[in-house]
Formats: sequence, structure tokens, C-alpha cells
Amino acid sequence: MKSSDYPEDILQSLEEYNIDIRNFLPGHGKGAKLLLDFNKISGIEQVDGIVLKGREIPNGIVADILIKEGTKLEDPVHLCFGINKETGVQEIFPRIIAEDNTDVNIQAHCSFPNANGLIHKMFGHYYIGENCNFTYSETHYHGEKSGALVAPVSYIYVGENSVFENNFNLSKGTPGRVKILIDIYAMKDSIIRSNVRAFGKNIKDSVRIRDSVFLEGENARSVIKMKAAAKDGGEVLMYGITEGNAPYCNGHVECSEIVLGRGSICRARPFIRATDPTSSISHEASLGRFPQKWLDELMAKGLSEEEATDILIEAMLQEEVKL
Repeated sequence: MKSSDYPEDILQSLEEYNIDIRNFLPGHGKGAKLLLDFNKISGIEQVDGIVLKGREIPNGIVADILIKEGTKLEDPVHLCFGINKETGVQEIFPRIIAEDNTDVNIQAHCSFPNANGLIHKMFGHYYIGENCNFTYSETHYHGEKSGALVAPVSYIYVGENSVFENNFNLSKGTPGRVKILIDIYAMKDSIIRSNVRAFGKNIKDSVRIRDSVFLEGENARSVIKMKAAAKDGGEVLMYGITEGNAPYCNGHVECSEIVLGRGSICRARPFIRATDPTSSISHEASLGRFPQKWLDELMAKGLSEEEATDILIEAMLQEEVKL
């Protein structure tokens, strides 16, 4: 598949996140791939150990991904759900199964560079077996008009002794209206890392994210890190939820949000709950501005306060989760 066969605006938007365009095109790079151009499948590439199927429906696609037992994929699975139009409705139904003893990294990119009244919905179900290492990273670009309505919902089951890492990044372009719901159920000895980043840049941007982890197995562990910024009237609301429902489980929720400009709003609502006396669940939240010392150090190098703030926001939104 040639780059000319896929909308140039979508391909260029990948560069905002330093993503190599060639890796997303069948016949280029390595790894399994599925590309969607609005509601049409424009490319699929298979590799050994994985079954990837797509079925077109009136407003989108059903995507089935099966990683066979014992498969260790060195190269990422690439998914690109793009829309080059200003308006329309796209509905994505991913159903992903990682069988026992698998190792997989899925990189998904949702790009709507010309959105102006566009609706994107996603209803995802993920089953991760035992003794797996599963990473799911999703980057979003919604153009520069704050013209998208995006509403993804994900339900994720993580089996015993598995590691699941979730990365969501909406820091480039203008979000528009975004409502995200993520529910993760962690079984015995599993480890969950969830990293959510978002940036509301003007009064038309409203971002609401609920990231939930339910520790249902003994010795399950999790950390949720939610980082956001709002400026020039943008609004961001983040719910970080962790429940400890099993012996000796351990979870932590951290919310950090920066407010810039009059009329901007950041809200963080960590919610923790424990039903087992041996569990340990904690949270912390910080809202407001960066410490003045950090700004002064950068401004001493000749930067304006706005330039210094932009650098600090970029650094904050790039920070990774560790457990």
C-alpha cells in the first residue's frame, strides 16, 4: 500500500506524535496492521501468531484481534482509525483476546484532522489471559477546530500474573468534546499501569475521563496517573477510581492538572474504596499552576513565561507510569 492510497492529512497527523508513517502502511515496516478510512477498511496485514479481522458495518467497523497462546510479538500491532471528513459518524467495536503466555504491544491512532461536527464512538472489549505482557497505547488527534465529539468506552479483563499497560494521549491539536470511560478488572498477581494525558486548549474543549481499576485478585497491584492541562477557557475533569476487593492488593491514583488563563477549569476526583482489611489503596491530587521556581529557572534562560509554561506542560504530559 502506498502513502498516496491513504489520506495525507491523516498521515501527517501521526507526525505530531513522532510516529513513523511507514509503520502504519501494509507492505511497509513490520507487524500486523489494520487501517480504517472513515467507515471503510483500507488495509489489513497479518503476521504469524495473530488473527486480525475487520468487518464493515453501516457507521464503522467490528475489529477482531486474537493473539494465539504463547505468541511473543516483537513488533507492534498497528491500528489506525482515521476520518478525513469534517462531519459524519464513526463507530468502532474492537474485540481483542490475548491468550495465555503472550506478549503484545498494540499501537492505535485515532485521527480526525478536519473534524467540525464529527462523532467518533468506540466500544471495546479486551480479554487478557494468564502470564501475559500486554501494552495498549492510543494517541488521538482531533484537528484544530475543536469540532469532534469523541466517546470511547473500554472494558478490560486482566488474567492472573499478567501485566497490562494502558497509555492514552490527547495532547496535540484541540480535543473538542471528549468523554472516556475505562474499566479494568485485575486478577491475582496482576499488575496494571494506566497513564492518561489530555490538554484542553480553548473554551470549546471539554474533556471528561473516568479511569477505573478493580483489584479483584490477591496481590493485584495498580497505579493510575492522570495528567492534564486546561488553558484559554478549556475544561478537563478526571475521575481516577481504584477499588481493593481482594487480600493484599495495592493500588494508587495520582491526578495532576495545570490551569492556564481566565475561565479555564481543571477538576480531579480521585475515588478509592477497600473491601478487604489487608488491601492498601491511596490517592493524591494537585491542581493549579507550576511552582514559580520551575518557571524562574527557565525564564532565566531567556524564555517568556508562556514559553516556559509550554515546555513544562510538554514534559508533564510525556511522563510515563512506573510501578
